[in-house]
Amino acid sequence: MKFLLLLPLAVLLISGCGTSEPVDSDDTSGITTENTGDTTEEEAYTLPLADSYLTITDSIGVELGDSNFVFGVIIEACFTPAGDIAILDGQKANVAMFTPAGEFIRTIGRDGSGPGEFLLPAGMAFRPEGGLVVADGMGLKLVYFDENYDLVSEALGFVPSPPAQLVAIEGMEIIGMKPDFEQGEDGMFMGFTVAKWEMDNSIPTVVYYSQMSPFNPADLSSMANDVAVFAAADDGRVFTSQMSTEEYSYTAWTPEGEEIFTYVNEDYQRVEKTQSEMDLEAEMVNARIIAQGMPPSMANWEPDTYRAAISRMAIDGLDRLWVTKGEAGTATFDVFDLDGNLLFTAAIDAGEAAEKWDVIISGENFVSYDMNPEDYPRVFYGALPGFE
Repeated sequence: MKFLLLLPLAVLLISGCGTSEPVDSDDTSGITTENTGDTTEEEAYTLPLADSYLTITDSIGVELGDSNFVFGVIIEACFTPAGDIAILDGQKANVAMFTPAGEFIRTIGRDGSGPGEFLLPAGMAFRPEGGLVVADGMGLKLVYFDENYDLVSEALGFVPSPPAQLVAIEGMEIIGMKPDFEQGEDGMFMGFTVAKWEMDNSIPTVVYYSQMSPFNPADLSSMANDVAVFAAADDGRVFTSQMSTEEYSYTAWTPEGEEIFTYVNEDYQRVEKTQSEMDLEAEMVNARIIAQGMPPSMANWEPDTYRAAISRMAIDGLDRLWVTKGEAGTATFDVFDLDGNLLFTAAIDAGEAAEKWDVIISGENFVSYDMNPEDYPRVFYGALPGFE
């Protein structure tokens, strides 16, 4: 059934930061920081302590008006190597391109099952040498465009889906996280793999991470324990972690898949989710699962009561590894060099609304957006420390 193929994509919703629901800071009734042993009570918003702060300089998106600036469902956003801004829209099934000043340039792709078209775009990456790769979750393919964004080729045959999160590296290769499943005598297993793929090939050449668990339709949330987090440098070095609520650690790999080192934060302490986080996560994931064809009676996602230690990783234009920490309600980061040395900590300074934002490190900049906005979708952006 279709939902079995697309179910892992819905699980990836929890890998973003947009699952926290802020409370009214003027209403202190019932607010406490006491650990109850079940789920923490709601906390008033406070700006996390950090060595450096990310500040918004501009945004793209309107509620009404020019259709080029009205977005449907923002799946991903990033800066291109040339400095433009790309926004992947799941509802419009295209990539919209804008200048750094927010001026519309063009769109790439469209809804459909033909060459260069997307049925369910799930991720994108811009190649260092120029060009774009888009993952079509329902089309089971990766779509390659050249530096002029003309269609070059399509890699077909990805089951149950292509890599849903992508990083393009030098040499026309990509690193990605791919949902997987196996059917054997012992039943069905589902999980996630981080691997390297050559252009036009659905068979990975190097596997850096793979975790599979028995598929239990009565306990869909057990899949969350297998979700991988990764980052990749242009030269092919890969960093992987797991969305663990127990341990803060990541591993560095050579391009060929040999382990370089593993970093472990011995001081990590688990943090419980608030009840509103739990409720919003369950609502978002179950709604996505149902939208992909699962009977409502089987949509039983129950969030883990603890926040993940690491929820995202990325490498910026200065070869700094940004590790998004999951224990804070708003996006906070540990920033390392590629040898595992902590350089500084950072947080986004955008007020209470930022507790619901997904923040993506992209080259010299960051982009952020609310995956479930109360008003209308838009993308905020600004420069990273060291590039202002």
